[in-house]
Amino acid sequence: MATITSTALLSKKVDKTILNSLSLGAKYPGIRKIFKAMSRAFIVGRLTKFSDIPKVKGFQGAADRLTKTESAWYQRVLVPIGFPNVKQKTLTHATVKAIEIAPDVAKKVVNIKRLEKNLQQHISFLQEETFFQKAHKTAKKSGIIERSEMSRSWYHDYALEQGLDYRSLKMMQSGGRRIKDMRLGRMYFFRYEPIAGYKYNYDAFPLVFMLYEDPDNFSGINFHYLSPKLRAILLGHMLNFLSDQDFSNRTRLFARKFMQIIKTNKRFRHAKAIFKNYRPEHIQSKVIQVHPLDWELAIMVPTERFKTPSGGLIASKKIWRETALRARTI
Repeated sequence: MATITSTALLSKKVDKTILNSLSLGAKYPGIRKIFKAMSRAFIVGRLTKFSDIPKVKGFQGAADRLTKTESAWYQRVLVPIGFPNVKQKTLTHATVKAIEIAPDVAKKVVNIKRLEKNLQQHISFLQEETFFQKAHKTAKKSGIIERSEMSRSWYHDYALEQGLDYRSLKMMQSGGRRIKDMRLGRMYFFRYEPIAGYKYNYDAFPLVFMLYEDPDNFSGINFHYLSPKLRAILLGHMLNFLSDQDFSNRTRLFARKFMQIIKTNKRFRHAKAIFKNYRPEHIQSKVIQVHPLDWELAIMVPTERFKTPSGGLIASKKIWRETALRARTI
């Protein structure tokens, strides 16, 4: 595919952004199959211009089998530079149902220019060359702006590959802005030690979407209790309940509405299984509010630290298995 890129696309003066995006596409199995079919055709002289692509042996079959994420990436990156259109995948049943549940939120129009402006402002705000800033800079260079299924998958992969050493201390230092007042519908990170005599395992560094508060407690879903795969799925469904699609500091989750969904809809049983209560006086650090543009990264980096009542450490995978089993009974 390198030969195709340098030869067939040269006349179009493909810039660095497109080249970065093409290398990103090679991560997707379906896109790799398309590139492979085109490479074979190019080598034997059957592919000399873009109009020949639909005739390439194996192209149509590979295109028909693209996943929704791959199809979205194809349409966004390859079609504008001359590749033929392919049939768009339809929404999954779960996504359709989620939109039906919250039609006033999920169907809000995404303003790409506004979102791009918010992203650039956030990049400028972040500490120079920190993990989150590097991720956003890389994404922007590849043309990843809106929070589509494809872009969310890119952020997840980036965090899992590049964020292995991004632990709780780094999250405290560069994972968000310090706040005094916690509000519903936002994501927070902090260090926590329960009351003496607490009899259950706990997460010493919760990553909590706050959904409820009263004078003595606050509650929310702690993503750390789920495996990375289930975290991504849950957050994806939660995005249908946002106040807007701008992903600015003001973007929040409609907490009370989502609380009702957790109580009544079994599709969100994992959210119910990780619903935790906290007491403000047991917070042992500053409270970090995670910016909406950083949610996808924050849920994937290994900042959890599970402990026994006596203070011993517990492997995350053990907690994830326990959560999965508990969710089945809800």
